Amino acid sequence: MSGSKNRDVIIIGGGPAGLSCAIWLKKLGLAPAVLEASDRLGGLQMRSPYENLWIPGVQGRTGQEVAASLAAHAEALSVELRVSTPALWVSEDGLAVQTDAGFLFAPYLVLATGSTPRAGGFRPAPNVAIGPGVAMEALEVRGCKVAILGGGDNAFDQARFVRDRGGQVTIFSRKAPRAQKLLQNMITDVRVVIGDYTADQVGMTVNGELFDAFGVMYGFEAVVPEGLELRRLDGYIDVDRFGATSVPGVYACGEVTNYWHPCVTTAAAHGVQVAKQISLALAR
Repeated sequence: MSGSKNRDVIIIGGGPAGLSCAIWLKKLGLAPAVLEASDRLGGLQMRSPYENLWIPGVQGRTGQEVAASLAAHAEALSVELRVSTPALWVSEDGLAVQTDAGFLFAPYLVLATGSTPRAGGFRPAPNVAIGPGVAMEALEVRGCKVAILGGGDNAFDQARFVRDRGGQVTIFSRKAPRAQKLLQNMITDVRVVIGDYTADQVGMTVNGELFDAFGVMYGFEAVVPEGLELRRLDGYIDVDRFGATSVPGVYACGEVTNYWHPCVTTAAAHGVQVAKQISLALAR
């Protein structure tokens, strides 16, 4: 890998926000490079083997299929895509990005690093899944008692999938569930316990009740590369309406900014907005 190649923008993160930003930058005549830490593009969508019901105009496609389509679009445009390339460190001086193979430079940097499931003190294990999607699918749930910890959309979604796979599921939510009514109404037969609780991973108990497996659905938190001192808001990168951060030349888009409401469509739209803003800045 060489740092001498002419790039207009380095995008860290190959999920929906980063890929949408790269696709638009390329279509606007610019030269973006996407760095993805994992060995596959698609971000959190790669964790989802379920149909994504929330993308207008896209029916019957799983999150993993949506991720593959985004990657294929970027590849078809010959966007520079580098998987298995984590950004080890980012310098605010000259916007240098350090990787295992050296440094890359560009006048603009976009953080599309997304978010990761909050562990809440739990550890992944064969009977403990942290976050929704493939981690939950790996659990053996048929005929098992499963506790879902959390009261958001993912908690109710994952409870439904456990029920449909033959598990006996209970949701524990410390406050009144904040999940959409649509999702709550889909599992009215599932037991929901509201109020403070104590979950013990060693004993696999919640308030003393024994369970075979836990699904920890405590939401997400931003993933931010080392080296950048960025203004934060509730643990996420704070940006203006153009996606600009507190560091000149550095933008952020998608779930790393807690963009409301975080999902594929809003992440992609945010990536598009940032791409357009950078193209206007480069044209000045």
